[in-house]
Amino acid sequence: MRVLIFIVALLLGLALVCDGISVDPYEPVPGAYDGLTAEEIQQLETEREASRLIDEEVSRGGGRILTMEATAYTWTGCRTASGTWPAIGTVATDPEVIPLGTKIWVEGYGEAVAEDTGGAVKGNVIDVYLPTEAECWQWGRQQVEVRVIEP
Repeated sequence: MRVLIFIVALLLGLALVCDGISVDPYEPVPGAYDGLTAEEIQQLETEREASRLIDEEVSRGGGRILTMEATAYTWTGCRTASGTWPAIGTVATDPEVIPLGTKIWVEGYGEAVAEDTGGAVKGNVIDVYLPTEAECWQWGRQQVEVRVIEP
């Protein structure tokens, strides 16, 4: 039992000492570039940054991430372009950018499905459905991150 208490205390002490110390796994060890030409070092730096970006993408789920201009719309009395009635979680997209039926996540809105299109929804524009006109005015026009979950 004393050994177990000692081990736990040692681990807690180690955690306190190491708290705040961050190690960049992409940072080369000292001397890694010794003897390399400037061109070789630049190539390695480019590959290191590419690895970092790929790892960031994978850690977020690996889906495509877009920055889009988001507006909001509310009940019009019409079905969506895919034939459903609009509800929370319905968004209108340009099908050339995000095809109908695609499951996405919209910053500040949450999970949604691209079920509608719109006359002003072209390119990197998304229109989120909200239940009231007041909520649409409150949403306004904003830049949001959109992550494709399932194409």
